[in-house]
Amino acid sequence: MDLESLKNNPEQLKLLIGVLQSLLPETTTEIKEPPKHKSVIKTKTTKASASEFTENKFLTMGVKDLHKDDTIVDKALSKFPPTPRSRKYKSLDVVCRVCGKKESVNPAILYDSAERYKCNKCSSSAG
Repeated sequence: MDLESLKNNPEQLKLLIGVLQSLLPETTTEIKEPPKHKSVIKTKTTKASASEFTENKFLTMGVKDLHKDDTIVDKALSKFPPTPRSRKYKSLDVVCRVCGKKESVNPAILYDSAERYKCNKCSSSAG
């Protein structure tokens, strides 16, 4: 029996399928319904009052000052000393385009030009 003869003869194909199905173990497949979700009602939580907070016990423990002894370890582990700042800059006097506040800033923080500068307070708002 070759595949070409099975394609041309549907009766032989049905017989072959029946033989192969009889070799398979019988299994029953049950269709399980998905579990129903319970509706959850979220409630607002209240903030804890100051009286509910406990005392910070770390400040009364003996280990609170141990970090001061770490300078010896820090010196032993450091490979290079801190690099001093070597680049100097000349501050630019700019005016905020929103509120008109005058400031002296590093030129590196100017994106495009001094006319487009916004101060920190104004840059946190839209516009």
